[in-house]
Amino acid sequence: MSGRVGIQTVQALLDEALLGLRAVADPALPVRQAEEQLALALREVYEASAARGDWATQRESLKAMAAHLHMAATLLAQVPTADPGGIAELDLIQQAMKAAIRAVGEPLAEDEARPEERAGVREPVRASLREPRLLDPEREVLLPAIPLPELPEPEASPPPAPEAPPPVTTPAQLDALLAAAQARLAAFEAAGEDTPKEAPAEEDRPAATDDEALHFHFGTAKQEQEVLLGHARTCMEDLGMFGLMRRPHPLTAWWNGERTERRLVRRVDAIVACGPQVLPRLVKMLEERPEPDPELTWANLFLFGSLAGQDALDQALRIIRTVELDDPKMAEAVTDALALAPHPGIEGAVRPWLAAEGVARRAIGLRVLARRGALSAAEAIRGLEDPELEVVRAASQGLGTTQGDAPHEALTYALRHEDEEVVRAALESALLRRSETGLERAYALTQEGRGGFADAALFLAVASDENGAEAFRAALAAGGAPTVLRALGWFGSLEFMDALLKHLAGEEPEAKAAALEALQRLTGASLTEDLPDPEYPREAQPFLRAFEPPRLVPDLTDKAPIWSAWWSKHDRNAKAGTRYRFGHVWSPRISLWELESQDALPAQRRLAHVELAVRTGGAIPLDRGDFVARQLTQLEAWKTHVEAGARRSKADGWATRYAR
Repeated sequence: MSGRVGIQTVQALLDEALLGLRAVADPALPVRQAEEQLALALREVYEASAARGDWATQRESLKAMAAHLHMAATLLAQVPTADPGGIAELDLIQQAMKAAIRAVGEPLAEDEARPEERAGVREPVRASLREPRLLDPEREVLLPAIPLPELPEPEASPPPAPEAPPPVTTPAQLDALLAAAQARLAAFEAAGEDTPKEAPAEEDRPAATDDEALHFHFGTAKQEQEVLLGHARTCMEDLGMFGLMRRPHPLTAWWNGERTERRLVRRVDAIVACGPQVLPRLVKMLEERPEPDPELTWANLFLFGSLAGQDALDQALRIIRTVELDDPKMAEAVTDALALAPHPGIEGAVRPWLAAEGVARRAIGLRVLARRGALSAAEAIRGLEDPELEVVRAASQGLGTTQGDAPHEALTYALRHEDEEVVRAALESALLRRSETGLERAYALTQEGRGGFADAALFLAVASDENGAEAFRAALAAGGAPTVLRALGWFGSLEFMDALLKHLAGEEPEAKAAALEALQRLTGASLTEDLPDPEYPREAQPFLRAFEPPRLVPDLTDKAPIWSAWWSKHDRNAKAGTRYRFGHVWSPRISLWELESQDALPAQRRLAHVELAVRTGGAIPLDRGDFVARQLTQLEAWKTHVEAGARRSKADGWATRYAR
């Protein structure tokens, strides 16, 4: 066994042993003491890895590791047990000890030792402002930690039974006992025990010392480390809460997370400033929760994923192994934390999950790599072939951002899947890749009267040229589902104004709401009960004016006569065969505005993103779930792309640029 294999084997076995303590159920076993020794042993392994080229230091670290490992084994072996978890734990420790003996005798090769990311000259740690930063402070190696489940208290031995008084069997014995009791009472009264003792005079009391006075008035002074830990715990709870608050929600504007994100990264800075000694104790906060806590788990993963060093990344991975990834909320928290954390080693750590036994782990691996822009087309295709639906969903979502071309067969398979979530993700992915296969599928579903399935009508509206009108006519003839009506606003053809006004005058609430939304998106009229007939300057007439953001009103009128009157007054300005948005000929600048508007909701931004990709030919990365600051940087790249192609856009707004 080479030195590299030896030390890595020891580290892997120590990780297994540390995590194996969670399976110990025998309360008689000293689990906490064994955990401490195993954590110290594992830290010595990191110390040895960091001392590459210095065999003397490596050897001392490895010898210390072996001593801690031996102590852990001694602690557990001294208590006989039949607990399967305890027996398995001892076996793991024995395997680690055998590997440790071999590692102690062999130095780590200079060219084989794992490089430490924190090596070299460090710059001063700067404050994080609006987005995550990899923090690399001068620090000691982290003490590994895991949250242990609550252990049952060992059964206490019952107290000894009091001696029973001698049985009373004769009148003479009873008289003797009564006489003894009366004698004891008389002696007690003679001693005056029933009279209260007088308090000592004030002048007889000794004066309090300064320390006693401070303790009396202010309590016991806390040690500095306890104060720092208290601050770190508070910041950790805030971090988990902010992580949840910044996550996109369907009815929350995307820009709302910006202030939360500023506060979030400051909490990370504050925790790191408290020192590395608080970090293992923050992991232990997970033990205090009566139920699994996805938000606190997110906070731990994001924190350790923001700290440079292999020991920090390993600590995050160690925590993941203690949670139930089959819980959808926990899976979402783990995915989001690993997708956002800045540690450069996350991609390499997550990629093996694509072949993991657990379904949730495979799905999380696909989603994390896709959001980090590190998923290959081949990996996504293998995910589509997975027998588990959740993995297929994750692979379908990742197709749009994979590295390399996605074969036509893979897109077709996902687009024709029976699961609506898979098809919705495949439509978005195919159109972001500017594949006409996605357009054809959206067209077919809409024409068949299934425009609401996987939001096919909405995708058709933003991705089709004027020929898409035929599918919408067929969909309206089939009844006009709310999704189809809403899609007509995105499609932009004023040919469908009469159909929308008809549904607005109907009695079906969902259809009325969808028609109203479409009318506003087409015209930008912003009609209300108080302002049913706005007056416009000559240069700002509807369908003739330059684009300006529509007036946002919370109470658009849903009265069809008001909208019909407005349309009758201004329809002469509209030009047949032209695509309109908010009363203006559509241009990429309008979609870009919708994508970056502070009031935009996630569903709007998804369609605007697809629309820009299809109609401008852009393939610029944009993670709509990322930090606002990062998205703004990506949007600047989109803005440059749109401005560069502005002169090539057709004046009628129907042009598309699919890949050939």
